[in-house]
Amino acid sequence: MTAPTPTPAQPRGLDPLGAVAYAIYIGLGGLLVFGFAWGLLPAVKKQNDATCASLSPEVRDVVAPDFEVQDLDGNPVKLSDFRGKFVVLNFWATWCPPCITEWPQVHQLGERLSGRKDVVVIALSVDEKPELVEPFLERMSMGETPVRVLWDPNNKVHTDFGTTKLPDTYFVDETGRVVQAYINTRKWGSPTAVQCVESMIGRAGS
Repeated sequence: MTAPTPTPAQPRGLDPLGAVAYAIYIGLGGLLVFGFAWGLLPAVKKQNDATCASLSPEVRDVVAPDFEVQDLDGNPVKLSDFRGKFVVLNFWATWCPPCITEWPQVHQLGERLSGRKDVVVIALSVDEKPELVEPFLERMSMGETPVRVLWDPNNKVHTDFGTTKLPDTYFVDETGRVVQAYINTRKWGSPTAVQCVESMIGRAGS
């Protein structure tokens, strides 16, 4: 004797016509929820933008120039190595007084975001020699910084991004696009700056 083919489970107590009505009801409900969430996206984006507004960003929407530079051990590092993460890219130099003022702030930002795997803070030095960088950080008591400290041997990446004077900071989203630029120094260690960065994470393509 052949076992009867099982029928899909339905809500208890519904006849076939009721089941169709129930399915339509569920479908419409899902559409309404989706539509409501979709309608909230502009408001969420505006709220996120407002979080960064006090830091006076310049809005950008361009592909970030990929580059290959070095870490302080001489190993090659590319911007594309961080694809899938939100990148805070700071250009600086040891001979730049505003950079010296800003560096503790960059260090604090790195510390406050160090528990996250979806963001990286990079400080890219344009110094003439990489040997200048580590002693500088030691003097600043930031030799163990969570910031990824890199060095540009060709001294040109910052100009590719549009920087003519230091320091400048760029936000590069998870897809490799520059979405914001911060010209000159900022208080990157402040709660506002941390909230700004966190509000930008995961927005790529939204």
